Amino acid sequence: MQANKGWNLQYGGRVKLEPKNSPKGRTKTMANRAVIKFGGADLATGEKIRKAAKMVAESGYKEIVVVVSAMAGVTDNLTKLISEIGIADAQDYADIVSMGERTSARILCSALRSLGVESEYFDPSQENWPIITDSNFKDATPNMEKTCERVRLFVEPLLGKKVVVVCGFLGRDEEGHITTLGRGGSDTTAMVLGNCLKAEEIVLVKETEGVMSADPKIVPEAKPLKKLDIHEMFALSHGGAKIIKAEALKFKLPDQKLRVVSFFNGISSGGTEISGVFNSSSCEITDKKGLVAVSMICSIEPSNVSKIIASFGNRPIYGISTGKVSLTVFTSSEEPNKLISELHRSELCKALSLRTNVGLIEVTHPSFIDSPGWVAKVSGALASKNINIIEVTSSKATISIFIDDKLVEDALKVVRDIV
Repeated sequence: MQANKGWNLQYGGRVKLEPKNSPKGRTKTMANRAVIKFGGADLATGEKIRKAAKMVAESGYKEIVVVVSAMAGVTDNLTKLISEIGIADAQDYADIVSMGERTSARILCSALRSLGVESEYFDPSQENWPIITDSNFKDATPNMEKTCERVRLFVEPLLGKKVVVVCGFLGRDEEGHITTLGRGGSDTTAMVLGNCLKAEEIVLVKETEGVMSADPKIVPEAKPLKKLDIHEMFALSHGGAKIIKAEALKFKLPDQKLRVVSFFNGISSGGTEISGVFNSSSCEITDKKGLVAVSMICSIEPSNVSKIIASFGNRPIYGISTGKVSLTVFTSSEEPNKLISELHRSELCKALSLRTNVGLIEVTHPSFIDSPGWVAKVSGALASKNINIIEVTSSKATISIFIDDKLVEDALKVVRDIV
């Protein structure tokens, strides 16, 4: 995988932004440069739009870029209309659905001005539009080199003088055609701009109190989380949590603060902080030796499997695989005979076996999610070197390969060559 160029441009000085009607002497310990993104539900009514504008005006940041989604329901209505009419052309689709975000940008910009805040919106029809993508009109990929260059030329000079409002979800290809970044694409817009601007903070404003422990519509007692590692957030997002578009997280920079905050509690509320960063230029590869694989012939019913897993106590579990009538658990080699004896006495399985001297190679990269074929590529490369695989498991952006631990060094060389 090649590193994306243009992700680490350096930038110049900064100027303090003061709303015309803001009280003097107000001090806040805040980042100088921030990207703030509002979702469609936050812009659903005139009252909410004015509240969003006030939140920006009173945020205390010196340099601000605001990313806006379409007002709640607008994109769905436009998509339904396109379907009913029978429009199949992807380019027409992108041009039509773009109207939601383009309207939001104009309205929020006007709301900011009504509060005495100088502001300017960026629209993909303008020559100074910054987000350049490929020509996949329904799920475009940003060209980071060209985008960062245009952000440096057109967006950065305005910071500290005006609040910049950018349409989320939208891009433009090199021929000037409007593209879209796929569902949740406004998150991508915010993260891309934060990357190019080297913003100190990115704030994603949502209707919930940050990231919740579960969907509150399903689990009323769900609680807000104060902090999540970026890998944890990535796994939740790809598991169906509609908080942050998972692919957008790969644009986060080291030492860049990323928070998800409540629209009702305000930007200064703590919310949930997403810590850490993906290694965007290469895969993260780790290895372990001296593991064991416990294979059990048993009923693969939730109640039985849960009891078996509970029998492992505090032992670390590095992987689990299931078959029609079997369960295999990869764990540490600490007192393996004792573990086998305890499992046998539990009568939770019909028969079981123990394999020792198992090694593990874990390969992690967010691109595995949207680039099919990586499990086959890794498996094929190892097979070509006569390295037998005991088991392969995958979860979100991580591929775990279990092999004989005497072959770990050789396998590491093969894996590094292909990723």
